[in-house]
Amino acid sequence: MAAGFYLVVMAGWVIVHFFGHTFGEDHPEEPTTGTDERFATLDAFMALAFLLTSITAYQAVRRAAKQSPPAPGWFVSNLFFYLTVLVAIPFFANWFASMGHTDDGLLWIYVETAGPVTWGIQAVRLWRSAGRAGRVTA
Repeated sequence: MAAGFYLVVMAGWVIVHFFGHTFGEDHPEEPTTGTDERFATLDAFMALAFLLTSITAYQAVRRAAKQSPPAPGWFVSNLFFYLTVLVAIPFFANWFASMGHTDDGLLWIYVETAGPVTWGIQAVRLWRSAGRAGRVTA
């Protein structure tokens, strides 16, 4: 439940940041000190969200693969895991490139739109699995 809550908070934070930064700022020049610190903080929390999403999605794939016959959600779990990886790889590549100030703004747009989607989906999946695990069966 805590992981799902963190992912929802991160999705909301990045969505607000994306809209505020993309549509709310009319001037192209920004003060570098405040902006760099803000982006560095957000990027560190985004990295944790991507790691958390990737790890929990991989665990779901492993759980579904252990069932015999494979669970109906096995294909969906695999698809979601690889979708998460397809969003996380550009994030980490661009994040490390931004440390040298050579990042690609177009990749940030991709990551800041696809990242919250994957985090929100995984948060719902985590809440549902926690709800099923918490039920008492007779």
